[in-house]
Amino acid sequence: MTRLGKGLSALIKPEDSVENSHGNVSKIEISRIKPNEYQPRKIFDPEKLKDLAQSIKENGLIQPIIVSQIDNDNYELIAGERRLEASKIAGLTEIPVVVRDVSQREKLVFAIIENVQREDLTPLEEAVAYQQLIDEFDFTHADVSNIMGKDRATITNTLRLLKLPQSIKDMIDRKEITSGHARAILQVSEEFQEEFALSIIKNAMSVRKAEDAAAKYSKSKPAHTTKKSEIDQELIASLEKNLKNKFGKSVKIKTKSKEKGELVIPFKNKKELDELIKNLNLS
Repeated sequence: MTRLGKGLSALIKPEDSVENSHGNVSKIEISRIKPNEYQPRKIFDPEKLKDLAQSIKENGLIQPIIVSQIDNDNYELIAGERRLEASKIAGLTEIPVVVRDVSQREKLVFAIIENVQREDLTPLEEAVAYQQLIDEFDFTHADVSNIMGKDRATITNTLRLLKLPQSIKDMIDRKEITSGHARAILQVSEEFQEEFALSIIKNAMSVRKAEDAAAKYSKSKPAHTTKKSEIDQELIASLEKNLKNKFGKSVKIKTKSKEKGELVIPFKNKKELDELIKNLNLS
């Protein structure tokens, strides 16, 4: 299994902390550094960012950020987003960087590994990042498990958070409930999930109490579901991959409930539609 540390070292060699293939670490203007399109982190802790900015003001940016070169004038961030944002707050115009040539896949993997290693991602950001690996790079749950150094059940449980209604996702982001609470909420029928989430907050339930309450809550409601009736998300990912190979394009299977969903096969023009009809033997 590829552990977390090995995932990072596969992309950044130890010597990159002091030099790159072009020589020593160099300084470039912050304005020339573009965001990483695959950066999973969306929420920053303002107080922690402020503290880091103050440290950078007093001591400078000691550890260089990692970038890749887009063209002669611009670079794209690979790792070090917190340091970059804090440097902007600190008023720096130039920062030390190490330049690396990486693939699109490596950009995403590195961004996720760096953030997960530092425990900077929210549970939902982590889930979205894992789903991006699956959707864009055909990773399986096992692949994500290997590269992140986490067991497959943890990866699967994290991905299940994406099935929650937006209102409950917002509660997670506001830290009103934890990912453990969220997994308990998933045991409740969809129509009662928000109601149950509010009950967890109101009664300040621990995760253990929420799990116990979820089991009783489901039984007390007319439309309840059990884990047995849930659609296997890894099966869905496998089916999507097989369909992509068949049709030559990304195919989405969207689950609307524990047992229902829809199959979405996109096309851009009439030619693609004609090819799709042919592949489906409808013509």
